[in-house]
Amino acid sequence: MKSGPAARRTRPAPPGDVFELFVLAAGSASESALILASFRNARVLEAFPRRGGEAGARWQRIIRLHERTLRALDGRGGELPAGKELRALGRDLFCALLPGDVRRLYDVARSLQSDRVLDVVFTSMIDWVADKPWELAYDPGRREFLATASANFVRNVFTAVPADVTRRRRGRLRILVASARPRGASPVSAREETADLRRAFQVLTDGELADVEVLERTTPGRLQRRLADGGVDVLHFAGHGDFDEETREGSVLLEDDRGRPRPVGFDLLRQIVVRRGVRLVFLNACETGRGGRVDWNRGVAPALVAAGVPAVVANQYAVVDGAATAFARDFYAQLARGRSLGDAAREARVAVGREVGTGTIDWAVPVVFARDPRETLR
Repeated sequence: MKSGPAARRTRPAPPGDVFELFVLAAGSASESALILASFRNARVLEAFPRRGGEAGARWQRIIRLHERTLRALDGRGGELPAGKELRALGRDLFCALLPGDVRRLYDVARSLQSDRVLDVVFTSMIDWVADKPWELAYDPGRREFLATASANFVRNVFTAVPADVTRRRRGRLRILVASARPRGASPVSAREETADLRRAFQVLTDGELADVEVLERTTPGRLQRRLADGGVDVLHFAGHGDFDEETREGSVLLEDDRGRPRPVGFDLLRQIVVRRGVRLVFLNACETGRGGRVDWNRGVAPALVAAGVPAVVANQYAVVDGAATAFARDFYAQLARGRSLGDAAREARVAVGREVGTGTIDWAVPVVFARDPRETLR
C-alpha cells in the first residue's frame, strides 16, 4: 500500500452527502424569507424570520456585533468580540441558521457521517444576510464552533453559470503567487508572506507535490498574460483589497507600469481570471470576501465564483495580523496532500486557532467559497 503524505487522504463522502442551506426571499427587502435545507434525498423548509420577537432581537444582536467588528478592524474605535461574547454571537448565528426541522435534519446528517466531518454549504440570496460571519456559528449543546469541529463550512452563490470544468493534471500542484505593493499604499507583508509560503512548501516541493511561482509587482497586463499561458492550478494574491461601503462593490489593488496603485474592480478581475483553468483563487487581501448590496455577486470573491471559478478563498474582514498567512500555510499543505477543499479549510482554521486561540475571530476571517467542498486539487 502506498504510504507518505500524499496517501493520507480522507475517505470520499457518498454522493449527495452534503448538507446544503439556502436562504430564499422575494427580495432583500422582503418581510418574509425561507431557509431550505437539503441532505441526500431529504428536503425541509422553515421560515427565516428577521424581524419581531426573539428572532428580531437575535438579529439586532448579530448586526450590532458585526458592525462593531467592522469598526474595530477599520480603526474606527471599539473592541473586537472575544471569549464569551464571541460564543454568544456564535449561538445567535447558530440559532438563526438552523431553525426547527432544519436543525433536526442537520443533526441526522451529522450523525450519519461516521468517521467523516459533515460538509455544509451555505448560500443566501439576501445580501445583508450573506454578509454576516456564519463561520462563527457556535453549537451551545456541543460547546463547539461548527467550522472547527462538526462541519466543513463553505459558501456558494446564486448564479446561472456552471463552475469551470478543468482537466486534472498529474504531478505537482502549481501555485502562482501574485503580489502587489504599489507606491503610496499602506505596506503589506507580501514579501514576508511569500517567504512564509516558500518555507511552508519546502517539504512539499522536495516531495514533488507542489511548485510555487512568484509574480512580483503585478499589473493587470502581467497577470492576464501569465494566466493566459496556462499551467496554473492556484492563483494566490498577496496585497490590498478594498470594499466601498457606498457602492457596495469590491476591488483589489494591483500596480500600473510605473508602480502606482491600479484598482481592479470585480468585473475586470473576473475577466482576467475566469476560463484560464484556475481551480482555486486565494485572495489574501482585506474584505475581498464581502458582497454587494442587492447584487451580492458584485463583491470580489462572489463575482469570481459566480463567473465559474470552482473555489475562492477570501477575507470577510480586514486581515488580522498574520492569521491569513497561517491559514494559507496549512490550507495549501492539506490540499497538496490530497485533502478536500472543505477538509483543508477546517484543518487550517484549527491550526490558526491553535496558534492564536479560538477565543478570537482570527480563524474565522477567511471565507471559503466552493461549488463542491469535497473537491480535491490533486
